[in-house]
Amino acid sequence: MAGYCGCLWHEPGNRQPQYLPQVSLKAHATILSSAARTTLTQTFVNPSDRVIEEISYHFPLYDGVSVVGFECKVGSRLLHSKVKTKSQANTDYQNAVAQNQIAAVMDHTSMNDVFVIRLGNVPARGKINVDITFVGELKQDSQTDGIRYTLPSTIAPRYGSGKSYDSTQLSSFGLPANLQGMSITVNVQMEKRLVIRELESPSHRVKVTLGRVSSTPATSTTFEPSQASASVIPQQNNTSVVLEQDFVVLIKVDGLDTPCALLERHPTIPNQRALMATLVPKFSLRSASPEVVFVIDRSGSMGHKIPTLRSALQVFLKSLPVGICFNICSFGNSYSFMWPTSKVYDESSLQQALAFVDTIEANMGGTEMQGAVMATVQNRLNFKDLDVLVLTDGEIYRQDRLFDFVREKAADNSARFFSLGIGEAASHSLIEGVARAGNGFCQSVTEYEELDRKVVRMLKGALTPHIHDFELEVEYDTETEREFDFVSDTESFTDIETESKEKEGDGDVSIEGTTRSSLQSILLYDENFQESDMNVDAKKRATGTLPTLTPPRAIQAPYNIPPLYPFIRTNVFLLMDPHSPEKIPKSLKFTATSNDGPLELRIQICDIGSGETIHQLASRKAVIELEEGHGWLSHAKDEKGNKFKQFHADTKQRLAERECQNLGIKFQVTGKYCSFVALEERSSSSEQQGEQHTSKEHAVERVSPMSQSSQSVRFSSTPAPLRFLGPGPTRTGGVHGGRRSSHGGRSGGVGDGWGVPQMQAFSGHLGPHHTSNSQVAPSTPMGPGDSNRLCRPTAVPAAPMPMAQAEVAAPALRELAAVSMPLYGSTASPAAPRLGGMRYRTAPVAMPPTSTLTKTPQMRMHELIQLQTFEGSWMWSNELFELLECNMHSTINKLITMYHSVNRRIEQGFPHGDEATVLATLLAMGWLWKKHPGLRAVWELVHVKASEWVQLQLKKMRDRASPAAIIASIQDEIVDMI
Repeated sequence: MAGYCGCLWHEPGNRQPQYLPQVSLKAHATILSSAARTTLTQTFVNPSDRVIEEISYHFPLYDGVSVVGFECKVGSRLLHSKVKTKSQANTDYQNAVAQNQIAAVMDHTSMNDVFVIRLGNVPARGKINVDITFVGELKQDSQTDGIRYTLPSTIAPRYGSGKSYDSTQLSSFGLPANLQGMSITVNVQMEKRLVIRELESPSHRVKVTLGRVSSTPATSTTFEPSQASASVIPQQNNTSVVLEQDFVVLIKVDGLDTPCALLERHPTIPNQRALMATLVPKFSLRSASPEVVFVIDRSGSMGHKIPTLRSALQVFLKSLPVGICFNICSFGNSYSFMWPTSKVYDESSLQQALAFVDTIEANMGGTEMQGAVMATVQNRLNFKDLDVLVLTDGEIYRQDRLFDFVREKAADNSARFFSLGIGEAASHSLIEGVARAGNGFCQSVTEYEELDRKVVRMLKGALTPHIHDFELEVEYDTETEREFDFVSDTESFTDIETESKEKEGDGDVSIEGTTRSSLQSILLYDENFQESDMNVDAKKRATGTLPTLTPPRAIQAPYNIPPLYPFIRTNVFLLMDPHSPEKIPKSLKFTATSNDGPLELRIQICDIGSGETIHQLASRKAVIELEEGHGWLSHAKDEKGNKFKQFHADTKQRLAERECQNLGIKFQVTGKYCSFVALEERSSSSEQQGEQHTSKEHAVERVSPMSQSSQSVRFSSTPAPLRFLGPGPTRTGGVHGGRRSSHGGRSGGVGDGWGVPQMQAFSGHLGPHHTSNSQVAPSTPMGPGDSNRLCRPTAVPAAPMPMAQAEVAAPALRELAAVSMPLYGSTASPAAPRLGGMRYRTAPVAMPPTSTLTKTPQMRMHELIQLQTFEGSWMWSNELFELLECNMHSTINKLITMYHSVNRRIEQGFPHGDEATVLATLLAMGWLWKKHPGLRAVWELVHVKASEWVQLQLKKMRDRASPAAIIASIQDEIVDMI
C-alpha cells in the first residue's frame, strides 16, 4: 500500500504524489467511560480547472476501532453512505463513476489501523468535506493508571514503502490553497458518581477545562465533576494542517477502575441488546517462575528510538526476580541470542545482560520479526512456561503470518506474548495483534513519555501464573425461565434439528441427507442448455454451497475470555439473543481457577437505554476475531453435525467472510469484507442531463489517476492512414482504453503502452455498428491471438479529436481486442486500488524502437504449456525463466528470504531436485493466474493439473522429511512473486 496520508493522486511522469490541499482539520471526540466516539472532519479543495477522475485518501486509525459513519460532501452535493459487502460496494462505486457521478468507497487495508477512501469525479474548483465517525475502546495507561485516547496522525513512516514528508514538503506537492488550520476537541463525560482528577496531553499543548464540556453554555455556572474538556492550542504563526505526531490525551478519573456492566438496547433492530463489561482487575497471586525472553527490534528504523529501548530493557532487567530464567533475542535482517539458551537470573548474568544492553545499536538492517519469534519458541526451556516480551517500533509486513504463529503457540497456554510499541510510528495493528493472539497485553510509549511504570506493569503481567479457564455467566432476573446462561456454552440447536430431520420420512436417505424419491430426474439432453460461465459458477459455489452454521445464542467477543492481569483493563462484549427479549439480565459473573484457589467476580448490570455504540464495538470485536480465523466459528457445527475445524481451509475462509458480512451489514460496521459506499442522490433527470453535457464539454480537462509510467495519447479529428507494421513490442497497452478497472479507475488505455492504434484512424470510418473495420486488413496473415498487434500509431502530430467521435471510436477499439494485455511499464500494486487510466491532452506520442522478434503473451503462454511435463510440472530451467520474464538469481534470493523467515536453512546449490521442480511449478502457475486471467479458458485445465501435481508431490516429499512443510506454508507467497 502507499505510505502516504491524505488525499492524493498521481500525474504522469511525476513520481511524487500530488496532494489535494487540506484546508482544515476538525476532530471532535466524546469519551464515555472507557469508550470514545470520534468524528473526524477534513476539508480538501481542488483549486485547479481540471476534473480528477479518482483520488485516494489514506488515513490511520487506532487498531480495532469501528468506523460507523462515513459522509462526503462535494460542493453542495451530499453523498449518502451505507455499509455493503466489499464487492457490492465496489460495483456500486464503479457504476456511479462510469455515469459521471460523484461517488466514494471506504475500505480497510491489509493493516487493521490504516484505511483508504477512493473518491471519483472530483470537480474542478470543488471543495470536499469528508466526515468519518468511529468508535473504539480506550486502553488503560499503566504509567498514569488512567485511560488513554489516541488520534493517529500519520501513516507515512509505518509500513515502509512511502517516504515521510513534513508539512512544508507536502504543501509543495499540492496545489495552492488558503489554509485554515486544525481544531481538535475532546469532551469527557463520565457517570455522575465519578470525579475527573486529571486531563493532560503528553503530545500537544492543550487547553483544559474541568467541570464542563465544549457544548456547555458560556453563561452556565454549574460545575460538573464528571465532565471535562480539552482542545489543542495552535502554535503561534502556525499554518500547518498536518499533525507531526499522534495526538494523545490521558484521563485520570476516581472510581473509573470499578468494574461495571452496561446493557444497551438497539434503537432500530427489534429486541436486539448488547452488553459491555469493563474491569481493571485487582488481585494478588503468587508469582510464577517462567522463562522470560525479550525480543528486541534492532532494525535501522529504530534509529533514534534506541535510547528508549535501552531504558526499557534496563528497567526490565533490574526488575526480574532472582532465580528466573531469561534471555534477549535481537532481530533485524537476521536474529541472534545473547546466550545460546536462557540463563538463571543472578548477579553474574545480570551484569552480562546490562553490558550487552549498553552495546545495542540499530545496526541489523531490515525488520524480520517472525524468524526471531519462531526461534525464541523453538529455543525455549521445555520444563518452564514461556513469556515473550516483544519491543518494536512496528515496521513489519505480513503481520497475519506472525499472528497465526503466535496464536498457535499460545493455544496450549504454555506460552504468552506481550508487546511494547516504541515511538510515534509504532503500529497499533502489530502490537495489538501480537498481544491479542498471544493471550497477553500491549502498551505503547512515545519518545517524550516516561515508561518505567509501564515496563514494570508489563513484567508483572508476565510473572502472573498462566490461568486459562476464565468463564463468563449471565445471571438473569429470578422471574425469568432460566436463571443463568453459560455464554461460552457451545451448545447448538443444529444437533436437535439434524436428529429430527433424520427421523422424518421412510425414504432412502442419501449421503447429503435428501430422500432420493424427492429428487427430480435430470435430462441428459436439454436443447435449451447453455454452457455456464465458470466465473459465475464459481461465485455461486462461493456462496450457494456453504454449510449453514447456527451462531450461539449470545455472541461473545472475545469468544474466549483472555487472561485477566492486575491493573490492566479488560473489556468483554455480548451480542444477546434477540429471540429471548423476556429474559432480563441482572449480573455478570467471571470465574476461573488457580493454584491459590478459585477466582470470582460478580458485576451488576446497568441498563443505559437505547443506543448503538456498544453494539458497534461488540460487532467489530467479533468481526476481527472472525477475520483472523477464530472466534465463535471455531466451535460451530453445520446442520449435519460437522465441526468447523473439519472443513477445508477455503471453506473456512468463505464461512468467515459470510459471517463477517452478516454482522457488518446488520450493525453497519466496516471490516475486511465490508465497505462503506457513498453515492449522491440524483434530484432530477434534467440535472443529470445538464451535468453529463457539462462533463462532455470539459472532458479534455479531465485528469485520470494514471500509472506513473503511463503515456499520453492524442485524439485527432483528421483521419490518417492506418499502417499495419506487424507485431509490436511485447509490453503493449492493448486497445482497452475505455474499459473500467475493478477499482473504478481506467485500466490500461489508449496510450498506456506501445503498439496501440491512434484514435483518429477510426474517426472517419466507424459508424454506429462499427462495420467499417472490414475495409482495412493487415498486410500479413494473423494467427490466433494476434488481434492485439493490429497496428501502431503514426508519429504525425494531429489536432485533438472531438469527443463525440472519440465516444464512437472507443467501443470499436474494445471490440477489436481479443484479450486484455498488461500495461507497459505499469508499477501498480495488485493489493492497492489501481491507478491506471487515460489523460486527454495534445502532447505528441513518443514511440520506442520496435522489435519484430518479441513474443506476444499468447505465444509465451503456449510455449509455457509446451514446457509442462505430462504429469503437470515444470522443470527449473533458464528457458522457463525466460518465458516468465523473471531473473533467476533475483528469484532465488527472494526464495531464500522466504525460507529464512520460517527459520529454514538453505543448502548449497539451492534449489535442486524435487524441491526445485515444485518451486518452478508454483512460479509457472502464478504467471498464468496473475498475468493472464483473460486467457483462463485456455490454461485452466493445465493449471488444475499442475496444482494436483504439487499437492501430490508435497505429500511424497513430506514422507522423505524434505522441506515440504516449508513450501506448503509459503506456497501463496511463492505464487505471488510473479
